[in-house]
Amino acid sequence: MVFTSAALLVRSRGPDEFWRKRRVFKLAAVTLHGRPRNVFTFAIRAVHRALAYATKGRKLKKLDMVELWQTRISASSEQYGVSLDTFRNGLNKSDILLNR
Repeated sequence: MVFTSAALLVRSRGPDEFWRKRRVFKLAAVTLHGRPRNVFTFAIRAVHRALAYATKGRKLKKLDMVELWQTRISASSEQYGVSLDTFRNGLNKSDILLNR
């Protein structure tokens, strides 16, 4: 880097700032469009929000899968006239482990 004055040398933050911004812009480029994708202050806010939603989404996905599993098992047991609790008790007594 070439600095024409001492003031520019002091203001320079070096290559670290470039790579930090580049990482945020790469994350923003995946899903965002328009201004939040191109302006750093908007991009960092949108990326943080997206990452927070992604974290919540992973937990909700697990809960949804458990609920879907229970619904499927209860529907299939009701098809044969057995309640879900009776079916689970029968599996326990038979020492059968059911993997979700």
